[in-house]
Amino acid sequence: MAEGGFVQDQTSDNVLGSQSLDILMLECPICLEQLRYPKSLPCLHSFCQECLASYIINESSGKMASASSFSCPVCRRDTEPLYQSEDKQRWAEQFPTNNLAVEMIQHLQNTRTLTMCKPCQKKGDMNIPAKFWCEQTQSYFCESCKVGFHDLFHENCEPENITERNKSATIRRKMSATGCGKHKEKLEYYCEDHQILGCHKCIIVDHRKCEAVTSADDFRDKIQTTKIEDLLGELRKCVNSMEILIKDVEEQLQSMTEDQVTALESLTDLRTKINERFDVLQKELTDKLTASFKEEKENLDISRKKCERLMFAMQKTLTSSQDADLKEDTVGTISLFQRGQAEVESCKGLIQELEKSSRSTSLRHEYNPDILTLDTKTSLTLGKILVHQQQRKLPTAVVCKPLSERQLKMTRKINIKVPTDEKDCTLYGVVLLSGGRIVVGDDANQKLKLFTDNVDFKCDIEISEALCDLCRVDDNTVAVTLYTDKSICTVNVTDLTLTVLSKIKIQNVTEDCLGITYNNNTFVVGTLTSLYSVPQNEGEATMLHKTESKCLYLANDQRNGRVFASIYTSYPDAVAVIRLCDGTHTDVLKVGVVKGTTGIDVDREGNVYVCGQNSHNVIQMSGDGANIRELLTSSDGIEYPRVISVWGVKVVITNETEQNYVHLFQLV
Repeated sequence: MAEGGFVQDQTSDNVLGSQSLDILMLECPICLEQLRYPKSLPCLHSFCQECLASYIINESSGKMASASSFSCPVCRRDTEPLYQSEDKQRWAEQFPTNNLAVEMIQHLQNTRTLTMCKPCQKKGDMNIPAKFWCEQTQSYFCESCKVGFHDLFHENCEPENITERNKSATIRRKMSATGCGKHKEKLEYYCEDHQILGCHKCIIVDHRKCEAVTSADDFRDKIQTTKIEDLLGELRKCVNSMEILIKDVEEQLQSMTEDQVTALESLTDLRTKINERFDVLQKELTDKLTASFKEEKENLDISRKKCERLMFAMQKTLTSSQDADLKEDTVGTISLFQRGQAEVESCKGLIQELEKSSRSTSLRHEYNPDILTLDTKTSLTLGKILVHQQQRKLPTAVVCKPLSERQLKMTRKINIKVPTDEKDCTLYGVVLLSGGRIVVGDDANQKLKLFTDNVDFKCDIEISEALCDLCRVDDNTVAVTLYTDKSICTVNVTDLTLTVLSKIKIQNVTEDCLGITYNNNTFVVGTLTSLYSVPQNEGEATMLHKTESKCLYLANDQRNGRVFASIYTSYPDAVAVIRLCDGTHTDVLKVGVVKGTTGIDVDREGNVYVCGQNSHNVIQMSGDGANIRELLTSSDGIEYPRVISVWGVKVVITNETEQNYVHLFQLV
């Protein structure tokens, strides 16, 4: 029996409702259970000590043993332990305990009990909950007994309100008053230089030389005026962006699931028309289809989970901002502000990360229908599974800057001359693929070479023919024009190897074949005077358009199939870029800003990039040529630019003055 009245076990919906915010803030983002031994990171996100320790160990597995930091599981902010030399299994113990969370948990554990009013018990009514506690009389009172009994005899005594809402507020006030983890003193000051709260001892010892140290109340007033609202607005935008991305991932997964079902149905339908000797072949193809689907599904699931985890964290921060008591809580307000800032930056970083890696994957089963014809000479086969990948534009996200507003920033220069080369390189073709793979065509040494954007040389392959332009067929296949042989060579590209797949002879074309692109199962090839359509399976070439000068390079917009051709000329007002669409052509750029157009490519948003070899510049323009801006000039160190290739936000450019190098840029 408690002093002043006994305790009755009871759970109230009203009590649970008043605690909903506290319960939300006391949930571990990793295990989604109530926090156990809660530890707070510098970004102010809290986790169970055991969960955080396991996360740190898993995060550092496979990395160098000397790794000195890890990323926050929620906002991904880079975090260093206090003592890096300690075993990683003990890093979690070094972070401060979230004493507020401990107090709140203890408070929540006691909410199942209701204290009864002592005077009412003496009158025989045992079920009247107490609402006030008198320290002087050591007794509990309901509201009626406080007014009718206590206040009559204790005029100068003010009992404490012990309702659940006030208990929660009292705990927060107590934690604010003695919240310093080092000195157990009241957190009264804020250092803007280090963005940290501190007591008067912390400020004297650690922040004497800092320029911007104010009282915590002053800093709270400063950020409450505009910054909190601005931050909450940013958080709402970020939550909206995450919702859009999650929906997009789900749509991609649905599309891939439908592709998988269609392909499996096609396999099953064909399998019923042949005998059991093809069981092994069917299994091999099914395994490849399933493995390809599983791999891409796992990638999409990872992206979705990252978005969901960050979105839930930001939603919690927004929910916390609506707590009325928080407005009077200096430490809580500043903590909310700091946590929100970290989450906004993490949201922008995650969008940029997805922007770089985003790609569209389609799965398809193909076979030759002639195998179903009687007395055919076609080899019996179950066909093949085609996995086609291409770069994809993310759905509109409010915090993501479009590529048409970004600038080119050079990141590195890669030497592509290898020890087996007998001559200096002559680079007429470059293709940038996903994963940072770069395939270059070296005409002087008659080779294709594979590099990574980390300056790693992987392999090369001899073609033994004069090489010109390169184009991307899919994420694992490129094609190169052999201009004197008047043919197209297709090559498979993995992370480590290059393998020739086929050689397609371009029929009824007598001129040297120069530029090339791939569009809707057909190649488009440029010559000295014309543009041709060339079937993928070796048929006769069809003339699409006569040009006034040679077409060295071609590119296509993967979103709509439009083909862009650069026409090499420097004559004033001559056509420099042509667009082909639905059997018609449009002159979209004339000689002016650019002269001697060479390399050309299209990004995922439909922006067209054009190299001006004789004007020493690189421009970006809209697909209709209406909007044009210079990205690079000779003042940026690019002279006589020759070839350009774009993948995501990465751009590779070559120039005539440095034939042994390719220059890697990023749109920022």
